[in-house]
Amino acid sequence: MPRIHPTAIIESNVQLGEGTSVWDNAHIRHDAVLGEQCLVGGKSTIAYDVKIGNRVKINSNAYICNGVTIEDGVMISAGTIFTNDRFPRATTPDLKELRSSDPDEHTLATVVREGATIGAGCIVGCNLEIGRWAMIGMGSIVTKSVPDFCLAIGTPARVIGVVCRCGEPVHRFSDADNSTPVEATCQCGRAYSINSHVVTEIETTVAAQ
Repeated sequence: MPRIHPTAIIESNVQLGEGTSVWDNAHIRHDAVLGEQCLVGGKSTIAYDVKIGNRVKINSNAYICNGVTIEDGVMISAGTIFTNDRFPRATTPDLKELRSSDPDEHTLATVVREGATIGAGCIVGCNLEIGRWAMIGMGSIVTKSVPDFCLAIGTPARVIGVVCRCGEPVHRFSDADNSTPVEATCQCGRAYSINSHVVTEIETTVAAQ
């Protein structure tokens, strides 16, 4: 059964998988779906219709808006904010009505692929993809998609290297990487082929961790 703190707000038609925990003052809006063994930290907000996979860790004070999909094994660190509208306005042009918060043609989707990590205090734009096992450094502002296994930092975030499935950096990009494929091996034994920003796992035998 899911574990829900008494101060959490869970709206109608929310699905929580087996073993998922929702902590103090978190708010999950209607029709959101969370898989098994997820963790939703205190004071985090998950908007309506958001889809979240299994074993996803969402730390405190995160905001995940409508239009975001998060796959299995993702880490969303404290204070992360997602967005879904590039040119938001509060009202109609004549200032006489509040604009609806319902999805419309301006609502743009974002996908965070399996195993990725988004560091503390990041802001993630919309109409983009965070790749498999990618890592975004703390405090970054993500305005473009980040490829699989890539490490991106800064404001705006730029790709500076490659990280392993285990989280350790395995390669730092240089100008020569644009034309010369390289291979890199992590201290855990996993190996990668790197061709510009295209990173491919090389099949290896690694002890279970």
